[in-house]
Amino acid sequence: MTEQSAASSLHYLTPAQQARIARLDDTDPHNVNKKLSFRPTDVYVSQERFNLEINKLFRGRPVPITVSGALPHPKSHVVIRDYKVPVLLTRDAQGVVRAFVNVCTHRAVELCQAREVSGGSLITCPYHAWSFGLDGALVALPRAEVFPGLDKSKLGLIELESAEAGGLIWVNLDHKAKADFSLIKGTLADELSAIALPEQKLWKHARFELNSNWKLTHDAFLENYHIARLHSNSLGRMFTDRTTVCEQIGPHICHMSGRVGFKAGERSTFEAFREFGVFCYTLLPGAIIITSQDYISVMLLSPQATDRTVINYYLLVDKLPETEAETAHYERSLKLMLRITTEEDFWAAELGTIGAATGAVQQMVLGGMEQEIFRFHEIIEAELNK
Repeated sequence: MTEQSAASSLHYLTPAQQARIARLDDTDPHNVNKKLSFRPTDVYVSQERFNLEINKLFRGRPVPITVSGALPHPKSHVVIRDYKVPVLLTRDAQGVVRAFVNVCTHRAVELCQAREVSGGSLITCPYHAWSFGLDGALVALPRAEVFPGLDKSKLGLIELESAEAGGLIWVNLDHKAKADFSLIKGTLADELSAIALPEQKLWKHARFELNSNWKLTHDAFLENYHIARLHSNSLGRMFTDRTTVCEQIGPHICHMSGRVGFKAGERSTFEAFREFGVFCYTLLPGAIIITSQDYISVMLLSPQATDRTVINYYLLVDKLPETEAETAHYERSLKLMLRITTEEDFWAAELGTIGAATGAVQQMVLGGMEQEIFRFHEIIEAELNK
């Protein structure tokens, strides 16, 4: 790679990201935050609370339902079924993404069955072969003469507000409500673009069904206190107890920390920082983004019940592997991350769900290295009270 091409591949961090990096220090474990907070545990088990969260956090606002890399090519479509509302995503010939309720406007049956990305300019209902374009318009129907006076222009698919921003596809799952997309198209998109998320290629996707509350899964990725303990035989050796930097971007959280060997200093590019530091974004609702040295993990959470959550995990890479050695490297990375995530982090979330359901412990005790959890739950409270 020439010096010019190397420079062009750099991703310069936003001023806000650089300011957070400047607040990270080399870390003396004695300098970690010392604070005590409490949060009630019934928020994990209350059905009334769960219903409110679905209605106010997962409806009527932008929800990240997949990564851009999951629908990479023009003239393609895919169905997302994990959010109660079945969503048909399309990418037209110009590369524009749209979202629709995946229901045929003829007899209200599920329209498309494409669980994997499919190509083509038409989507045809399997029941009566009504056909729709990637823009949702009703294009054709068999024996049109038996529908005298039918206005096809009024029978297009029900569109959902959507936006592709920051390497994610966001959808408002309530077709009757208007949502504010300005933050995700602005400041948040700038942050995610600075860590190269829109340019990442999807290498692997895995889907998990957890017996856990969705917030407990978030909690597991919001604090460093557990890393040296729960991950003592895996990630623990890569990190030490250290002060982290946490800031809000609207209702979203950016949580940063350094790896073993991190040295304080100015770093203006993502490439210079990712070798020794980690960005962890907690997006409300239901997204966790964690940077690694040569890949990015994206987890999208879809609550199913107070004690059940679907998680779609995406491993994103700068470029798809071209050699056996590169493939083997990513295979090892994927195997390690899935083992750590499923056998440790997800497992802990399931244990927390079991414990919370007993009602025996009425509040969580949060120490200085767990204050990001306290902030996350405060954000949820504020959003629910709007």
